[in-house]
Amino acid sequence: MKTNQDTLSENIYLVNLMQQEFIDTRLKKLGLTAHQARALNYIGFNPGVIQKKLANYLGKQDATVTNILKVLEKKVYIERKIPEDNERQKNLFLTEQGLELTQEIRKIFDDLNQHVIDGLAEDEQAQLKKLLKKIQ
Repeated sequence: MKTNQDTLSENIYLVNLMQQEFIDTRLKKLGLTAHQARALNYIGFNPGVIQKKLANYLGKQDATVTNILKVLEKKVYIERKIPEDNERQKNLFLTEQGLELTQEIRKIFDDLNQHVIDGLAEDEQAQLKKLLKKIQ
């Protein structure tokens, strides 16, 4: 009989915990939460995105995303612009400080990826990626 520690799901959970601790520790040094970092990163890749699309990406309710954005706006990492053709909509953009910060955020995620793959050969990485996609 397998103990809980021997199951695949438990091992995936433990890897996830390691990943979260790795990311949270480094983001804390930048004064960010994981949700704030993900929001900045998404806005960086999708300049002008509307809040609704960001909420869908984050899997959060609009009110929660509004609070995330208020903090990021107060820290001058993002700005909201109202387009001339739709006064009800606000498009989200990174400020210069936000752009610089997203580069640091991406470095954290690159470092995490390197940490994960360090002990794996290229064929093992490809196989693991394929298997993980299969169970998603």
